[in-house]
Amino acid sequence: MSEQIKFGLKNDADAVYGVLNRKKEFFLVIHNFQGHYLPQVRVVLNGPPEVRLKIKSEWYGGIGNRNKKSRLFSVIPKAEGIFNLTATLSSKKVVLLTLPIEVRVGDVQFQPKPVVQQVQSDSAIEQPTKIINCLFCGEKIESDAKFCPICGSNLKEKQNEEKKTKTCTNCGQELTLDAKFCASCGEKLEN
Repeated sequence: MSEQIKFGLKNDADAVYGVLNRKKEFFLVIHNFQGHYLPQVRVVLNGPPEVRLKIKSEWYGGIGNRNKKSRLFSVIPKAEGIFNLTATLSSKKVVLLTLPIEVRVGDVQFQPKPVVQQVQSDSAIEQPTKIINCLFCGEKIESDAKFCPICGSNLKEKQNEEKKTKTCTNCGQELTLDAKFCASCGEKLEN
């Protein structure tokens, strides 16, 4: 039955993009290709506490063959990062489909900063930001990041928990506090 019902975000969007503490509205669209009438369709949203659901349940009524209906949903993101909502499509108390919806809040796309060279007094040049591996997902990120732009994890909390070790700024290898060079890549470590 799922091949005969198209269920998704309006305009086939890949995610919902929001701003911290601002209401974000989006449409969920159901298109009926079953060849017969689809009675009393309902969608219910569920998600993490970081995304407050203002409108979390909508009735679409019946949907005729080859017809589609859309309904407006509303959320308020309470944290930055990438969060997953689940939309459950049901008809006559029977679950037809579930749809994962990604909510992206804040600057969650990894965009490396351009190398900026500014001539200052004494001809000093600004150094580019170093790239390390995320302690949670292993993706390459900037060493001064507080949150991973890929998985959204809080990097400062993890660093506070791991006071007994330090991480190589070049390759992300976990090392003892007394290490002066990285055992994996040979990079000289700062104290």
